[in-house]
Amino acid sequence: MKLKPIFDTNVFGDVQRGLISASEWQHLLSHRPRRGWPLSQVTALELLAGVHHGGSKGFIDVRRRIEIAHGLSSGRVLEDPRILICKDVLRIPFPSDQMAPAASTASRYLDIVRRAPTLEQLMTRGVPYRGKRIRVRDTSILAELMAGPKRQWVAAVEAMADKEYPEWRDLFRTTGKRLPPDLRREFEPRSAWHAKRPDFIEALLQWFHTSNEPTLVTEMSDRLNAVLEFTIFVTREFLLRNYSAIKHDSDVFDQFQLQYLAMDGFVIVSGDPDLSKRTQQSSQVDRIMSFSQFLQQL
Repeated sequence: MKLKPIFDTNVFGDVQRGLISASEWQHLLSHRPRRGWPLSQVTALELLAGVHHGGSKGFIDVRRRIEIAHGLSSGRVLEDPRILICKDVLRIPFPSDQMAPAASTASRYLDIVRRAPTLEQLMTRGVPYRGKRIRVRDTSILAELMAGPKRQWVAAVEAMADKEYPEWRDLFRTTGKRLPPDLRREFEPRSAWHAKRPDFIEALLQWFHTSNEPTLVTEMSDRLNAVLEFTIFVTREFLLRNYSAIKHDSDVFDQFQLQYLAMDGFVIVSGDPDLSKRTQQSSQVDRIMSFSQFLQQL
């Protein structure tokens, strides 16, 4: 099967900083399809969020990463992985009561940002774009494109915590811990979490408004195995180590990125050691590879 790579955001940072050499990058480009490899929507949104968080001082570096990504993808951006799961796996319409950022919106903003010589011009005079002059008056809009998925990620982690110990909020307010000592000992072994996997899948299928019959839960547990490993890792840290989902909100990008593995053929190319660590027990671990490993597959 021909591999469909999802290039994590850190890959473009590594190219921009020279951690991936020019010769390595050219080797990759020489093997790309005629229309390029489309960016995942997750990577596109994370690159755009960098415009807001980097400010004027960081704009040149952020713009360069966007230029590199745009060159690799020819400006194409994949749909949200949840849309693809509905279309290609579940064969159902995307839920009408849910919203996902449009791939065309991310693609358009990437194209606009890469044309701006400075952040000030982007925000004041604007840049020429398809016969118009486009301005982004408030860069927070670029970071807020992922606001909905971020809220859903925090809610998913807290919902799993609620399932294990509904009183964790009260305990945390009074003691700074989310679990009493006996439960902390019980939930410390990773093996204690194996039986909890179906709960997350059933909640996701409920979000999709589709059946949670056992055969589908089993199939989706296999297809989302890396997502399960990652989510359980974070939930375990949340309950045992007082992990803050809000302070680690970049984890939402990793969790959503992993959802592309539900579709056959996709692989994730990443230099993020945390992503590898949190999914090392997954049956899909061989579909998460470093840049050099992916080059060897070409």
